[in-house]
Amino acid sequence: MVSHTGKTPHTDTLKYVNCPEPIAVVENKEGWPEKVGREKVEAVDDCWRIDDEWWRSHKISRIYYALILASVRRLVIYKDLEEYCWYRQQY
Repeated sequence: MVSHTGKTPHTDTLKYVNCPEPIAVVENKEGWPEKVGREKVEAVDDCWRIDDEWWRSHKISRIYYALILASVRRLVIYKDLEEYCWYRQQY
């Protein structure tokens, strides 16, 4: 069992988990990811779209891609269709 440190936890010490990170993506003419950073996309393993909270002022509209990169690394990224920006999010 871990002993009590005696410190009072504060809300400003909380950290978000799995926050999306902006990422540089080069798209092909169809809008699919062709390069992520400096790595070439070898294959698109899966693709899906999420449209949620459409009734709010800041709705969520994203296209997710599960990619296989040239280094054989698997990566999930998404394009925010409201801001037209690319993000990476760990799961």
